[in-house]
Amino acid sequence: MDQQLTLAPAHTALVLIDLQNSNVKHALAPHGAEDVVGNCVLLAQEMRERGGLVIYVHVLLNELPQVPADSPLRPQGAPAAPPDASWLAPEAGVEAQDLVIVKRQWGAFYGTELEQQLRRRRIDTLVMGGIATNFGVESTARGL
Repeated sequence: MDQQLTLAPAHTALVLIDLQNSNVKHALAPHGAEDVVGNCVLLAQEMRERGGLVIYVHVLLNELPQVPADSPLRPQGAPAAPPDASWLAPEAGVEAQDLVIVKRQWGAFYGTELEQQLRRRRIDTLVMGGIATNFGVESTARGL
C-alpha cells in the first residue's frame, strides 16, 4: 500500500540548522557541504513557494558552553573563532521573509525564541535539516 505524506504548508516550518561559515568550510562526510547546502536551498525554495515558513538556526561559536563531558571544539588556549564563523553562509540562501534564530548550545529550542515563534505562527509540523546532523539537528529534534 503506497501512502503519501501530506503537509499543510501554512502550519509547517522547515528548520535548517548550522548552515554557517564554520561548518560549510569543512570537509564533511558522507555528503559534502556543497551538496548539503544545495539540498537545503532547494527545500527552502519549495517550502516558500508552497507557503510554509523557513527558519535558519545558527550557533554563536564563542558562546557555546564547554561542558566537561564534551570534547572541546577547540584545543585549550586556541584563539576564539572569528566572528564570521558564526554567520550563516551566503550560499545558504537566507531570504528576507525567513526567520533567523540564534542559539548558544547544540539544540535550537533551549534558551532561544524558536518555540515561541512557532506557537505564534501556529506551526505544528517541523521538517528539519542542516549540517552536523548528529549535533545541532539531532539535539533540536530531541528537544521537542
